Amino acid sequence: MIYLDESGDLGFGPRASKHFILAAVIARNPSEVGRCIKRVREQRLPKKYKQIPELKFHNSSQTIKGRVLDCVARTDTDIAYAVLRKNQVYEQLKNRQQILYNYIVGSLLLKIITEYHIEGTAKVFVDKSLYGLEKDHFNDYLTWKACMGNHLKDLDVEPPEIIHVDSRLDRCIQVADFVAGAISHKYSSGDDHYYDKIKSIISISMDFFEGKDKDCVVNPSLLRPIRLRAASSFSGRTYNTTQDNMHQA
Repeated sequence: MIYLDESGDLGFGPRASKHFILAAVIARNPSEVGRCIKRVREQRLPKKYKQIPELKFHNSSQTIKGRVLDCVARTDTDIAYAVLRKNQVYEQLKNRQQILYNYIVGSLLLKIITEYHIEGTAKVFVDKSLYGLEKDHFNDYLTWKACMGNHLKDLDVEPPEIIHVDSRLDRCIQVADFVAGAISHKYSSGDDHYYDKIKSIISISMDFFEGKDKDCVVNPSLLRPIRLRAASSFSGRTYNTTQDNMHQA
């Protein structure tokens, strides 16, 4: 199972974030990952945390952040992420945020499928409130990117199953939020404290566009093949490939 969440924004105004982070939690045992949130909530917490419906990185204390991230690092889970350096985005793309967003998600998903040699249907869970999400357009693009926009002749790749969920009801999406927040904290502040907690399980890092590790497999030893058997149907809809012509700024 692949769970996606983000940190930052795709705005370009004076108050916008300098980076946009997309994190993927690749969970071989989702229930084990979800328990990281459950265990933290069962502990003695200040009253304000008991009352909120969802723990998130940005509204949690240092202690809660550390507990969640430490727990995730002990699970049979890998992390892949993409970082967009927004100062390098083409001017003509700054007002086409949906295309920019879809490209980042599609590129990261394709990288995961190819590096992990995923055969069968990859189940991809996304927060239904993800930035600027237009559901049908988003689903069509990821289907095209994963199955038609590549040359995976050696893999039996099926269209990914894109599942939109309410993050308040899905603990694994909540974990992905903490992971995205930890990575974002590193890029925005230069502080590796939270990032270091999950560093050992980071398998893939994609840097758009001129990062030190632009398209990097961080830890090859984590890339165990994943073969899935869940069935999925493909409507046969096509996607305009001209919208995938993203280039370095």
